[in-house]
Amino acid sequence: MVSKVGCAMVTAMGATLLEVEADVSGGLPDIEMTGNLGSSVKDGRERIRVAVKKCGFPFPQGRVTINIAPAAMRKEGTGFDLAVACAILEEMGIISEERLKGKVVIGELGLDGSVIGVRGVLPVVLAAYKAGRTGCIVPLANYDEAVLVPGIEIIPVAHLSELVDEAYKMIHDEKSTDCNEIQDKVYVNEKNNEANKFKSKKPSLDFADIAGQEYAKKAMLTAAAGRHNILLMGPPGAGKTMLVSRIPTIMPSMSESEQLELACLYSVAGKLADRENMEERPFRAPHHSITPAALAGGGRFIEPGEVSLASKGVLFLDELTRYDTRVIEQLREPLETGKIMINRVTGAYELPADFMLAAAMNPCTCGFYPDRTKCRCTQWEVNRHYGRISRPILDRIDISISLQRVSFDELSGKHGAVRQNCEDTIYTSAGMRKAVEKAWKIQRERLGDDRCNSRMTNEEIRKYCVLGRESEGLMRDAYEHYGLSARAYYKTLKVARTLADIEGEEHIGHTHILEALSYRVKDKGAEQL
Repeated sequence: MVSKVGCAMVTAMGATLLEVEADVSGGLPDIEMTGNLGSSVKDGRERIRVAVKKCGFPFPQGRVTINIAPAAMRKEGTGFDLAVACAILEEMGIISEERLKGKVVIGELGLDGSVIGVRGVLPVVLAAYKAGRTGCIVPLANYDEAVLVPGIEIIPVAHLSELVDEAYKMIHDEKSTDCNEIQDKVYVNEKNNEANKFKSKKPSLDFADIAGQEYAKKAMLTAAAGRHNILLMGPPGAGKTMLVSRIPTIMPSMSESEQLELACLYSVAGKLADRENMEERPFRAPHHSITPAALAGGGRFIEPGEVSLASKGVLFLDELTRYDTRVIEQLREPLETGKIMINRVTGAYELPADFMLAAAMNPCTCGFYPDRTKCRCTQWEVNRHYGRISRPILDRIDISISLQRVSFDELSGKHGAVRQNCEDTIYTSAGMRKAVEKAWKIQRERLGDDRCNSRMTNEEIRKYCVLGRESEGLMRDAYEHYGLSARAYYKTLKVARTLADIEGEEHIGHTHILEALSYRVKDKGAEQL
């Protein structure tokens, strides 16, 4: 009889359910593993052999054949160890078939029989639930993420001996007791951590902390209200980083489906523990030394990159001109489609990349152009500085603003907003969040769930961005005067639609077009300056 145990392989796009088959027959002692396996899977043979022996169970003295089906799919990773061990022990009668029937098993084994946590447990549990499996057996270290999927039984194990039948446990009573004591301690710690792990925390950042820069705050509000890409340009110390870092405080919380989708990506990347608050939208700020593969995703085993980890949130690129040109150019596809394709010999992988881009840069190398009392850069150096950002990338940025040096009166608080005195002001995070939530509600009713103005199609633009005669004439003049591309024209209409939504207006007005255009004229870059 061949024993069969459900298992799964984790990929960048989720998890694929597989099956481990084990057969023990006569012959010289050997373990043969088949099924188009990678070296990381085959290396588990010796780990499994030693782990079974260290638990005090007899290992088959004949030929053991293991197959992970289907064989057409290439398997990689260390998460098959526990399932293979369970299949062997089931074949020997040490683990009953009923104990594992209908369940998916995932986990890595240590030489002492301990079950080690692995990446991607959450998408495995989700795939098992969708496939109608009765439960999942997961490492105890991954229990907190596995229980995020409701409606399916989760069995956490810390040691291989916990899965064997009671008759065999009695033989190793002393060892089982030790394992149970360790397990009880771990359970206490896990439960204490679970109570606080995903507890909502009040944001410590607030737009009220920023002195002055009302124009920039309005631009940030507009960008968040329509999830528009935004570029901030200004001298050092003008508040570019402070403004962008506060964007998540004014964006509505994620829905349960969005949280689960994002948690699966973080689980595959092994970074789920970094997410302290699952309701808050992600804010990713990679260093300018990041490689193209780290930003877009990839590697030997395909993993989500920063553009995927920033989905439903903000990707912040500070000092944009210091990034490698190849890194920036990779943003063309995700900025346009909200997803990214990674092609390999083994196949094509489509990963989500529905993020809002926020970028910041200095106007020149020294940062003070066009103030010639401080800037010593030549015109050639200024043009070269802007030349690092291609026109196609600038076209994909909806809002572009220039920040000025903050005055002394604003810094001293005479004209700046103070948190305790302006709770009702629109330029506090609380007030701005209300405006954003109102705009998002309008957009959901107009475009459908999880849709925003920045993702409107051309057909939707023609339907919902109808201009009056005066506004249309203004757009015509701007299109010719500033040499806007077709993409820039449509993005200007999208921003104008968002400005109208913020004010609760059904139609786009003349003032909305003017303000939207004020966010686009920076596209001419150094030539205009």
